[in-house]
Amino acid sequence: MSATCFRCDWEGEASGSVCPRCGAPLYRPAPSDKKHRPPPPPTPVIEPAEAAAAPPSPEARPAPSSPRTILLIAGAVFAIVAFLLARGSLDPGPPPDAGPSPVALQTGGRLIYTVPVGDGMARMWRWNLATDEVSKGPLVRAPITLVNVRSASHGWLGVTSHMRSGAQQASLLDSLAPGAAAEWVGSGDIVTWTRRGGTVLLVDRGPLLGRCRRDVDVTAVQVGQPGVETVLHDTICGDVLSVGRTSVGYFLTVLGRDDVNVVGTGYEDAGLLLAHHGVIDVSPGGQMLVTPATEFLPEQLSSDPDAPPLRVSGEASRYRMFGGRPVDLLADAAPLRIEKVLAYTDGGTRAMVIGRQGLDGAALWEVPIGIPGSEPALPRYVTQARGSTAATYANDGTAFIVTDDRLWHLRENRLTALELPDGAPDPDGPIAWIVREPVTEL
Repeated sequence: MSATCFRCDWEGEASGSVCPRCGAPLYRPAPSDKKHRPPPPPTPVIEPAEAAAAPPSPEARPAPSSPRTILLIAGAVFAIVAFLLARGSLDPGPPPDAGPSPVALQTGGRLIYTVPVGDGMARMWRWNLATDEVSKGPLVRAPITLVNVRSASHGWLGVTSHMRSGAQQASLLDSLAPGAAAEWVGSGDIVTWTRRGGTVLLVDRGPLLGRCRRDVDVTAVQVGQPGVETVLHDTICGDVLSVGRTSVGYFLTVLGRDDVNVVGTGYEDAGLLLAHHGVIDVSPGGQMLVTPATEFLPEQLSSDPDAPPLRVSGEASRYRMFGGRPVDLLADAAPLRIEKVLAYTDGGTRAMVIGRQGLDGAALWEVPIGIPGSEPALPRYVTQARGSTAATYANDGTAFIVTDDRLWHLRENRLTALELPDGAPDPDGPIAWIVREPVTEL
């Protein structure tokens, strides 16, 4: 049946309800013997946690046409819209007395979220999805990211935060009690959690020496183990922009005099891995998201030696070490520009990212990054990203999302608005999902 996608301008025959190119809902025109106005471009399906009964089919009886009937219908519609606007939102949500969400009961576990409290600090809260109870957690320096350490089953959390000096710090929480203190791990200009949170990579960029040279130290801290591993200790002409680790070894995005390359270290025959590219992020399974250097390398580099390192972002491709050339995420449509990776599924085959396509604004996309053929081949548009935006995956592959000051649950490409229990503060920062409270110390 002929269908049209208003997101990527695809048009053709399709048997499903979503676009085979970008994953957005499809529009199908009405039969030619019926004169209907075409609907506006589709948006992601948003369901309230307590769904209302479906309205009767418009074909059940002829549409009323008398002026009196039309005025009555218009008045009813106006009253409904006025009521929704008085609530402050046109988005449906569960009623205040709906009780525990059925979605939450199926998912189980605990959703960890943060709320700023001022002076650079934030309070952690944990929502028990099985009992629908929210409990106060510890105070931490306002986090940039929250990660599961080793496994969501352990309940340990890794925290990355900004320091007053401008650097970043990594710390660990093995207790979520209100008075618990985060354990210091290390600091650097770049902090990256790798290997499912089991390793923290710290990049320390020394002052500029002369026109281009600087001392760079990259160290790896194994969580729960003493000592650190030196990944790089050298004076280079350039800078290190991103770091990561795969099962083979470590890699770095290195900025040279006028180019950027991905290089390997810590394994035999390490060296140039991918020329003229940078690594946006790497999945727990070792699949990299890379982008050409021209996407993020400005024509004129900053002359400020203390400026933060360039952020690697741009039109993304999948790349596996020694697996050939990078593979486009959207080969037959406008490229997807990834700005930030928010979360990975437990198996590392999907990622939730903030990205842009064409002239569209920033949005949440679910991106397949596993072995080709193991997952849907195209990224799926989820919803627009507004304000503080964060995401995390549960063990069942569903996702929790915070954006536009709302909390959502994503299951089978459908968004459901969630309501926290009465009196619980709303999330405003990174989130994480764990199976249970931490049961042992690191």
